[in-house]
Amino acid sequence: MISFSGEEVQTVFHADSLHVGVKEKGKGVCTDTRTLQKGELFFALKGPHFDGNRFCEDAVKKGAWGVVVDRKSWIVNRGSEKRITNHESQSHWIFEVKDTLTALGDLAAWWRKKFSIPCVAITGSNGKTTTKEMVASILGFKGAVLKTEGNFNNLIGLPLTISRWENSHRYAVLEMGMSDFGEIKRLTEIAAPTVGCVTNVAAAHLEKLGEMEDVARAKGEMFSAMNSSGMIVVNAEDPLVCKKAELFRGKKIFFGMQKHCEVRFEHWEQKSLDEMFIRFSIQGRICEVLLPFSGFHNVMNCLAAAAVALAVSASDVEILQGLQKIVPLKMRFEQVQLANGVRLVNDCYNANPGSMEMAFRTVGSAKRAGRFIAVLGDMLELGGKSPELHRDLGKKAVEHGANKLFLVGSFSKNIAEGAISAGILSKDIVRVEKKEDLNPILEKEVKKGDVVLVKASRGMGLETVAHFLKDTYGI
Repeated sequence: MISFSGEEVQTVFHADSLHVGVKEKGKGVCTDTRTLQKGELFFALKGPHFDGNRFCEDAVKKGAWGVVVDRKSWIVNRGSEKRITNHESQSHWIFEVKDTLTALGDLAAWWRKKFSIPCVAITGSNGKTTTKEMVASILGFKGAVLKTEGNFNNLIGLPLTISRWENSHRYAVLEMGMSDFGEIKRLTEIAAPTVGCVTNVAAAHLEKLGEMEDVARAKGEMFSAMNSSGMIVVNAEDPLVCKKAELFRGKKIFFGMQKHCEVRFEHWEQKSLDEMFIRFSIQGRICEVLLPFSGFHNVMNCLAAAAVALAVSASDVEILQGLQKIVPLKMRFEQVQLANGVRLVNDCYNANPGSMEMAFRTVGSAKRAGRFIAVLGDMLELGGKSPELHRDLGKKAVEHGANKLFLVGSFSKNIAEGAISAGILSKDIVRVEKKEDLNPILEKEVKKGDVVLVKASRGMGLETVAHFLKDTYGI
């Protein structure tokens, strides 16, 4: 775990010390006083709906080693400064910086430089979390792995993850998320990965980024920010990723279906919604594995993970063992067999046009005794193209075999229009105003043998519908 002296913090931040604390080192960092542990350094982050500078006094009372405050907000809260400076313990540090978020990243970057172990960074529009879990599972057979937990993949979460880096770790596997330009660049500068992977580029965050080429530019910041002494893993099936990879001057490993790929697809067979068989080659050596996943998108995730593992010298045996050990993630095509004979697919963690079509294709091509029922909500952050992309979403759902659609959200009308254009009858489409309205309708509708896919962007909170079905019928 990260540790630091007052003098080291001053040097890293180029910070002003408003109050000099103990000579003993601090250990650990925190951005939320509710979880703060004694001896940690509290960063007073500021966002559109909160100002951590207001909680510095609470941090000191809870035993913070020190606090890092924002210069502008600190001037406004001079009364708070006086109370903290004169607090009875008198043992804490107070550092004043121009921007606390930048300072948090700077401290993480300083700590990361103390370690020379392989560090993997993974980003992409789809599949980055699953690929990260696969890589971590493989490398777990070689030694202790530091990996991103949950959604700690942004400018706050990644530094907090790096702060957990210890001498016992042999590998680091870090996920990088973004919503705007410059974020992947900054995350890459902080993490200094030795291996970088962009899984793919799809329509996501268009509201801020604009076009697909802009998404590629934002994701491609990883390749441009990486040191050429490192290595990148490239999806040979994604032209936008390949174009960005051309700019990288270091070593490259390709995965996909092309002849030149070091990790190459050979064969895929979806056994059921629960498992699939994959055959692929690693530098010409054939590997076969049965995975507790379904869907061709997970074939690509598997190839990406194998390529990343190859980049850090994992053996074929370790790669196969790690892939077999992986467990499906919550709300990412999570499958539940309900007691009434209905198969529920909870894929509510996130959604964009690419991941939606992957889900439709997977459910639509699987063997099932009943109907394919799709419960869909909005895909968020798609900007001016939202109506068009939601119409296409409805069309794709029907083309991949959806028998009935249950829709909620601002773009449900557009989804319905696209679905009707693909041939579904209007009587097989149900639109509601609130997600809660779906519960009683679905309770009457679903029958034994049906497969119910529930999917929308995370902000829609559509997982509550999945929870309702589980609570109503049991597992």
